[in-house]
Amino acid sequence: MVYAFIIHSIDNTNFQQQQPQQQQPQQQPIVYLSQFYTSEGNNKDFIKRQNSIIEKVIKDYSFKFQCENTKPDEKQFPDWAFSYSQRNNVNFTDIRGENSSKEGIFRIIPNKQINNYLKNDDNLNDPSIYVTTSKYCIWKKILGVCFTIVCEDDENRLLASNFLTLFSNAIVDIFKTTITKTINPMDILPRSDEILLLLNSYLPNGQLLFISNQFSKQIKTNFQQLSQS
Repeated sequence: MVYAFIIHSIDNTNFQQQQPQQQQPQQQPIVYLSQFYTSEGNNKDFIKRQNSIIEKVIKDYSFKFQCENTKPDEKQFPDWAFSYSQRNNVNFTDIRGENSSKEGIFRIIPNKQINNYLKNDDNLNDPSIYVTTSKYCIWKKILGVCFTIVCEDDENRLLASNFLTLFSNAIVDIFKTTITKTINPMDILPRSDEILLLLNSYLPNGQLLFISNQFSKQIKTNFQQLSQS
């Protein structure tokens, strides 16, 4: 069972390397769509839970971003430095003109010391205090927008990753006139009803389906015909 699905911004966090000493103003991520499929997910802590998951994803992305864009010391880490140079020499560019999509996965384990955590405001952004069972969070970044799915511990994570790939590609294909490198992705926000309709075809009531590329094309065709009618 899928626990949650969120579409949110990820590039408006400040990854400034020029002046690390200066405090850069933190911008709140933009949530384009947020859907929780359980009663726990929709309880009174819904907003805190949603924001804590998004913040954890952004931290994971920030770590990967800095690792990929920080040149290691060749004397101390010769193997890492060689790998870094090779990766940059064969920098892959996909058909949309961007580097290959960023993606990641991490596990959220419930924290048993919730009362102690709640005494410390710094820990309120930890998603582990808002779940009762272990979860896996899988995210994929495309064109500055992050697609995040949170699944139960026993869910098929390969199926969840396949859903993210197919659904994010469908969003880009269908809304390609609004989601571009020159237009702010926030332009998809007024079309959240359309995105929810498409989401229900790919993820009905939070149930992961085995969707082939052919079936995905059929879903996109039916959706476009329905939108135009």
